[in-house]
Amino acid sequence: MSLNDFPAVFLNLLSLVLVTIFCYIPMKGRMKRSIPGTILTVFLPQLCLIVLASFIAIRFDLEPNVTRITLGILFFPIYYKSLDVHISKVISVYIYIYSLVIITYNFANAWDAFNYPELGAGYFTLSNSLIQLLLLSVFFGLFAYPLKRFGRILVERLSSPTVWISAATVPGLILLFNAALRLRKYSTLFFNNVLIAYIALNLACLLIIILLSIFFYFIVSRIYRETQTQEEIRILKLQERYFKAQQNYMNETSRARHDFKHAIRTLERLASDGDLDEIKNFLSRYTDSMPRTDIVYYCENMAVNALLNYYMEQAKEAKTRFTLEVNMPSQLPVDDVDMCALIGNILENAIIACMDIPTDERFIDLAIRVENKSMLYIVASNSFNGEVKIEDGKYRTTHGGSGIGLSSVTAVAQACGGTARFSHEGEEFFSDVILPLKNNDAIR
Repeated sequence: MSLNDFPAVFLNLLSLVLVTIFCYIPMKGRMKRSIPGTILTVFLPQLCLIVLASFIAIRFDLEPNVTRITLGILFFPIYYKSLDVHISKVISVYIYIYSLVIITYNFANAWDAFNYPELGAGYFTLSNSLIQLLLLSVFFGLFAYPLKRFGRILVERLSSPTVWISAATVPGLILLFNAALRLRKYSTLFFNNVLIAYIALNLACLLIIILLSIFFYFIVSRIYRETQTQEEIRILKLQERYFKAQQNYMNETSRARHDFKHAIRTLERLASDGDLDEIKNFLSRYTDSMPRTDIVYYCENMAVNALLNYYMEQAKEAKTRFTLEVNMPSQLPVDDVDMCALIGNILENAIIACMDIPTDERFIDLAIRVENKSMLYIVASNSFNGEVKIEDGKYRTTHGGSGIGLSSVTAVAQACGGTARFSHEGEEFFSDVILPLKNNDAIR
């Protein structure tokens, strides 16, 4: 190759920029930087690498597959570092997109075979590069919406790294198979029915990826619905317990009102006798028999109120000081189940953390308030033993189990356009959640 081939080589490798854009579609909301910042830190370095790789490919007469695979490997850390998401999701999405894209390269090779039957897939041609860009644009139009609509749901809802890595297995095998499906000479496609078989094989790979995607989405959706159902049952049980306590209090209050007239008559008789000591004793006994309730009305939302009462009891049992400040609007930015899951995960993690330290050092502070009539702030701090486990910039559980509590908080916050941040200082852990309010008029 010579420098005259630079446009063909450059355009061929430039298609990888479209591939990277494709990779960002299901990651919307998980980018660390704004679009201008991403262009400067991701796409500008990629463009520089593509220019350099074009000259290297020309100088050493490298094949397109080798050059693209090398660039794809070099692009991955740049892509990963630009996202605030677990690496298992990044790997799976990256492999999935590339398994789709390599099929377009094979289709472009089939097209190029008609123009240059004497060449093969090991050559850069301008027509091949242009048809690649065209096919990628078509693929972008076909798959952009499903990736944005359903891919984003998977990224937000599925937290298991094992499942994500497992989901990448079949696309990964298809990617390797298609990368190895190299046509040394295009002329071989025109013997017998090889061209038809070549196209059919790529269509079959594409169909497998699509069917696998649909299957994976429905499996995850089912798991999510079951989790949601369990969470709803949990909240309903809390509400049932809350309403039973209210009912008992109302029944006892009703009985107290019924007996009140008898108490008045007794006091009248004791007063007429002038027996002051007996009046004091009677009032003391009567006060002790008055119905009491441990229910506290923190907010108008019954589900959240029941949840806060529950965790207040849990904190008392754990001998943990729990201070609470609630100023919650009547209309929440998320539904009751998600709001209870968010607050519940924060409080549950806090109570568990407090169990590792002496009782006199245990505390939980939670504040829920509206700022500027547009944002709902959920701010919590709690004491813990100071030991943390951080992987990929995220806090992980040190008590065993799945450790997805904080990830669930983040997912709920991001699903409604909010943020969730966690930090620690010494032996104090902080949770800061900001949720945008959908209807400012609902704030009272």
